[in-house]
Amino acid sequence: MRIGVTDCLKEDKYNLYVQWVRGIEPDLDIVRLSSVESNAPEVARLDGLMLTGGGDVGPRFYGGAEPSPLVKDVNEQRDEFEFRVIESALENEVPILGVCRGMQVMNVHLGGSLYLDLQTAGFENHSSGLSAPSEHPISIRPHSMLHAIAGSTEAVVNSYHHQAVERLGKGLVETARTRDGVLEAAEWALKDEAPFLMLVQWHPERQQDSELSTHLAQLFLREVHRKRHNQAVR
Repeated sequence: MRIGVTDCLKEDKYNLYVQWVRGIEPDLDIVRLSSVESNAPEVARLDGLMLTGGGDVGPRFYGGAEPSPLVKDVNEQRDEFEFRVIESALENEVPILGVCRGMQVMNVHLGGSLYLDLQTAGFENHSSGLSAPSEHPISIRPHSMLHAIAGSTEAVVNSYHHQAVERLGKGLVETARTRDGVLEAAEWALKDEAPFLMLVQWHPERQQDSELSTHLAQLFLREVHRKRHNQAVR
């Protein structure tokens, strides 16, 4: 089984994503999808795609003014590469899991927008360092896929971001928010008409002892197996 993991351009962080999913399936064949290697054509041969975290998506891609002192670590080469990766994944009906920036870049690809900075926009501080991560509760929409794996309308997740979705992209529906109103998860509104998609704003790969994190990885890999099976019987 072959999944692509986008290169977050920092080895230690990239390895956390790999460890997370290989903790469920040790024999996964993982392809590093990198803007440096420009290997987007690999997506057509994948069974699943994980969009990882990292620097901010360039504001010009969602109508923002640029340059802006509010954005951090913008890499437009990576942005444009990942837009191609997403387009290919959708064309080939590849299951997608987006994490933090991964949620944001998917949302922008679908025509949505982002808050340049949450605190500037009037929200609480959702950013924290690796040595001292903050956690907060989220409210989960009943009957969503996230609700099904969480087994509850509430959960506690970590928080490492200073941006988040402002306007949802085409076809998406929100499935979780924080108490101050930041959107924390989304999926397709019409799931039967599109390949699997789960977008989360937090970092489950850094919460590997969390039951929700485990269930999220398991759900994604089940959908990856389903895609591979469906291809085999065609």
